[in-house]
Amino acid sequence: MLEKTRLNETFNFVGSQTHSGELAQSDRCEGECLDSVNSIAFIKTHKTGSTTIGHIMNRFGFQRNLSFVLNKKSSNGHLVYTKITKDSPKNLFLKPLDVKKGDYERYKYDMITVHVRYFRKAMDTFMKPGTRYITILRYPGTQFESAFVHFQMDDAFPILVKNRLKSASINDRLKEWFKHPKQYLEKLKQLKWEGQVGLRYYYAQNNQLFDLGLDVRYHNNETMVRDYIAKLDEELDMVLITEYIEESLLVMKKQFSWQLEDILFVPKNQRTEQAKLGEISQSLRHKIDNWNRLDVRLYQHFNESLWRKVKEYGPNFDQDLANYRDRLADTFDRCTEGTYVFRQGRYFQNINYKPAKDSDQLCMLIAEHKRSLMKRVRTKQVNG
Repeated sequence: MLEKTRLNETFNFVGSQTHSGELAQSDRCEGECLDSVNSIAFIKTHKTGSTTIGHIMNRFGFQRNLSFVLNKKSSNGHLVYTKITKDSPKNLFLKPLDVKKGDYERYKYDMITVHVRYFRKAMDTFMKPGTRYITILRYPGTQFESAFVHFQMDDAFPILVKNRLKSASINDRLKEWFKHPKQYLEKLKQLKWEGQVGLRYYYAQNNQLFDLGLDVRYHNNETMVRDYIAKLDEELDMVLITEYIEESLLVMKKQFSWQLEDILFVPKNQRTEQAKLGEISQSLRHKIDNWNRLDVRLYQHFNESLWRKVKEYGPNFDQDLANYRDRLADTFDRCTEGTYVFRQGRYFQNINYKPAKDSDQLCMLIAEHKRSLMKRVRTKQVNG
């Protein structure tokens, strides 16, 4: 049984709509502000709400003139499944701010916020001392369904089946997938995605554990899986849970001595109802859980870990959470004005919120599209 799992597809804004110009007690630093954590390696897992968290991290680093790990060959900076080594700063990354190009010994970074697999040994060689490593996990029963739609995994179906299911619900598409899951998984090895052959193969089963560094060849080794989850538990400073994003961020805020302003957000890249293509039956949820059983184990472990941290937070947690939700609701009202849909491919249809016309700088950074903020980050580092 998953502890306190809320199987919602979106982040909720609740509480009052009031806003005070002064920071509440929980807005202030837990200790001296100089002691706050300023170096973060965020392992951006796929289809987990990681774009929203990545936007928080990008804003935090941009406001403080921090240096980001960015792929110099890609406008979005993503590294995805490129093998990371100690030589990656020289071969792949933009130089840090205020460092002379080619002075590779000084290529040390404050932030990772792009899609990249977790390679801790290599990352420690180019991240600054004291870097905290974090990630986000989502219940596999909904994460896989979202990935299935987004990555158009039904491309693996035979053409006649694909034509028959052209306008079918996600429930019917997944039924077809689970008739021959291993066959369709293998087919994805032969198909391109974003110009790379076989990329979707890694998105199609236990993707969250793969993103966190355990290669597929070890996924059938029970001892390796168990030991690797234990290793992650020791190495990761914070694992956020999508279904409890507000609770997760509040715990992280205290752990890193951040201010409440640092964890304000507006959701990014939420799927439209049309893109969801209907609801999933419980029988299919069970099949999805079984198919992604390693991700379920991973999720259960860190879901329980989150609630232990909530208990350790102290007696003010409920009040601080209520205050945080008030501020989120107020931020949403003040900083957004209408929505727009970004479309790409057959099912990629995501809702984003427009910044309010009279937005101040903070509101603009919070509400603007992920690409706009990433462009700011990249431009600053290219010119810095």
